[in-house]
Amino acid sequence: MEENEYKSAYDDITQVACVFEKALTNNQCRCAYSKHFWLADREGYACKAQDASAQCAELLACLRENSRFSLKLPSVGKQLPHNMDIRVQVGGLRGLQKIYGDGQTEDKVANIRQLVERAVQDAGDIASLPYSEIVKSVAQYEVRSRRNRREK
Repeated sequence: MEENEYKSAYDDITQVACVFEKALTNNQCRCAYSKHFWLADREGYACKAQDASAQCAELLACLRENSRFSLKLPSVGKQLPHNMDIRVQVGGLRGLQKIYGDGQTEDKVANIRQLVERAVQDAGDIASLPYSEIVKSVAQYEVRSRRNRREK
């Protein structure tokens, strides 16, 4: 499948994007609102609700901005390098779970949507979340290192 055709088909399937797709495809999180799919041997996720996706996008933007120092970035653009984005997504959600997860101690986040709703209910809105505490988990999270296929 040509890359342009792939992107067109991907956009058709993901009418509502899942902003935490990297965390989901890395099998570090789950979400009740995610819709899993395979396209041309690639895995992807879409969101079942526009308002949920918008709220998650706001959370991810705040996580990226508040993680600048721990990522050693002077500014955060719209897109981060892949491994940094995984650190922000998984680490940020784990940090949120430590604070609002009702005592869940598992590394994996069982339901992103439920966690975000609980955090917003307690804090009032996305901007009021305790990012200084959440970002500690971003700094601690290490992305799995890439295996060298030649070494076996």
